[in-house]
Amino acid sequence: MTNLNKPVSRRTAKPFAHYARRIVVSLEPGDILAMRLERQTTTFRAPLADVYTVLAGWHADRALKSRRETRRTNGA
Repeated sequence: MTNLNKPVSRRTAKPFAHYARRIVVSLEPGDILAMRLERQTTTFRAPLADVYTVLAGWHADRALKSRRETRRTNGA
C-alpha cells in the first residue's frame, strides 16, 4: 500500500442533485477527505476517522432498522 504524500483528486461520473455539477473528491495528506462542487471554491474537509465513524453509524442504524422490520413482519 502506498502512503499518501500528495493530494489525489477525482471527479464523480454523474452530476450531483439539482446543481448539475459533479463533485470533486480529494484525499489529502494528514488523512483528510475534501469535497467541493466542480467550478466552486468552497471546499468541505473532514478527517477520514470522522467520516468512517459516521458511515459506520449509518450502517449500524440501517441494520437495526432492518432487524426491527423483520421482527414486525414476522409477528414477534
